[in-house]
Amino acid sequence: MVLLIALWECIMRQSPFFCYLRHILRSASSGALMCSALILNPVGSEAQTTTFSINTGMARMPISPLIYGYNAYADGTNQPGLTNQGGLAALQALNLRSRRLGGNSMTPYNWENGVSNSGADWCQSSNGGQSFMTGAGSPMKTTGLAYFSPGAGLLEFQHQSLQLGMYSLLQLPAAGMVAKNIVDLNTPLTCKGEQLWQAAAGPATIDATRWVPTINMKPASAGPLGIKPVVDDNAVYIDEELYFLVKNFGPSTSVNGIKGYELDNEPDLWHRWPDPVDGAGSHTMLHPQITTVTEVIEKNIDLARTVKRMDAHAETFGPALSGYLGQFSLWSVWDGSVSHQPADWSQYQVEPLLTNNTGDMYRYNRMTMVNAYLAAMNKASKQSGQRLLDAFSFHYYAAASSTPADRVQAARSLWDVSYVEPSWITQAGNGFTQGRSLQMLPKMNQAIADFYPGTKLAITEYDFGGNTDISGAIAQADALGIFGQQGVYLANYFGDVGGYIGSAFKIYRNYDGNKSSFPSVAVQAESAHPQFGAVYAAQDPNDNTHLHVIAINRLATPLTATVAIASNVIYTSATVWGVTSASTAVTPHAPVTGIKKNSFTYSMPAYSVLHFVLSK
Repeated sequence: MVLLIALWECIMRQSPFFCYLRHILRSASSGALMCSALILNPVGSEAQTTTFSINTGMARMPISPLIYGYNAYADGTNQPGLTNQGGLAALQALNLRSRRLGGNSMTPYNWENGVSNSGADWCQSSNGGQSFMTGAGSPMKTTGLAYFSPGAGLLEFQHQSLQLGMYSLLQLPAAGMVAKNIVDLNTPLTCKGEQLWQAAAGPATIDATRWVPTINMKPASAGPLGIKPVVDDNAVYIDEELYFLVKNFGPSTSVNGIKGYELDNEPDLWHRWPDPVDGAGSHTMLHPQITTVTEVIEKNIDLARTVKRMDAHAETFGPALSGYLGQFSLWSVWDGSVSHQPADWSQYQVEPLLTNNTGDMYRYNRMTMVNAYLAAMNKASKQSGQRLLDAFSFHYYAAASSTPADRVQAARSLWDVSYVEPSWITQAGNGFTQGRSLQMLPKMNQAIADFYPGTKLAITEYDFGGNTDISGAIAQADALGIFGQQGVYLANYFGDVGGYIGSAFKIYRNYDGNKSSFPSVAVQAESAHPQFGAVYAAQDPNDNTHLHVIAINRLATPLTATVAIASNVIYTSATVWGVTSASTAVTPHAPVTGIKKNSFTYSMPAYSVLHFVLSK
């Protein structure tokens, strides 16, 4: 039963990082290890002390509200629409600000009839699962190709976003084909079971007639753009999809318009050299040729131009690379073989893309694909006379977060120069960071500054695990603090936003049950011992009489923290809310009184996240 649930969850979670063996391993780490609190402490069993230093006049940076976001329909419960992720009331209580409709099943999503393809996540099955999950209902039992009315799933998604008051990020297809009809292709024994909305299995070999080509610009010979597309003309027009959405909701500048579009999903996994763990990719039947760097760049540029032509102020996000290997060279395998990289990689592994002519091979921690993409988008934008890429997007599934002990430290790889994660990425001899810290966000911000200044940064999928364990709340809260501190524009958690993950979101967005939230301007906050704990601080831009501090204890023992504040405002007291291993509830903790000279000491419970609200 556990295996069947895991396989079914793979269909709906949409990301290859959660499928089959890897999915089962991740499930084990967040489920079976939930009782292993004794192994959480990375530094010993004795109580520790540290200092959290805050300066309200330094490192002030706006915090984008869109970092508090999630991927719709990705909790694996098979509950459609707003019954997903715990239902409307649960989502409203989280007070999130952005949501994404994206993932592997959206790469082959046919907006005209609602059919998508699960790719390697579920036996290459073309089905109605994606539309069903949005709340558009089950496929209509009719002949022909009209399984759903045009754009039914997209309409449901946006109506829900409007009901929740959230920014919508919608994924568009760029791989070249989308699913034509509902049919299960070559189902192996491991996928045998429920036939996923279909009456019978389909052909046992790749059949080109089951795919429909996507065309970004509808030719005049095919007729004018309309809201009722022709579903049997063997073409799906992307400009017509955008026309349909603008006609239904207005442009992105309007109150109801869709604000952002992502230029497909994980192109590094469409089809690559076979990897011993993940295979040859997510969509090898949709995309039978191995993907090249040039192809991804050209397809993203063309799709971005289409978005801007149809909705000039809509934000574009791309390329949604799946992880470090994609950022390194679009795709590769860990054996370091040059033949296992894209066929055209040699033309991109050159200056200035390698080091920006600095000679520092670790200026970007060798994430050269990031530089190549940014530089190409910059050049194309200048040629087009308009910005084509608003946000560089990538996915982050920490390589070292499968155990609680690793998980409580894992988010440090996003920024901390002193933290070298115990993974294949940093291991000397593998040819990547060679024993250096990863520093994902500072390195990408450097790449943006060097190759396409002004581009925003987005993490459209991420997950550290630990939904049923306090380590999950620690990692999630740590990540949210880092996103604000490092200037991330948008971030969408991928998974169940309940449990301890929900606790971490509430610490920032609804700590007192009245939707009170962490303010919108980050200020300088540093931990003397980041291996023990983390600290983040913020203020309302119009109110310096209050200071919000989020403090994290990564340890199995209490952490005695001295909070030292440099500010022209004298703070005298603080209320405190927090979450611990005792419960997922965010509850009041002992307040702070009698603060002297803007300094106080507080004993933080083991494995805890606390939100202090300081007042004059």
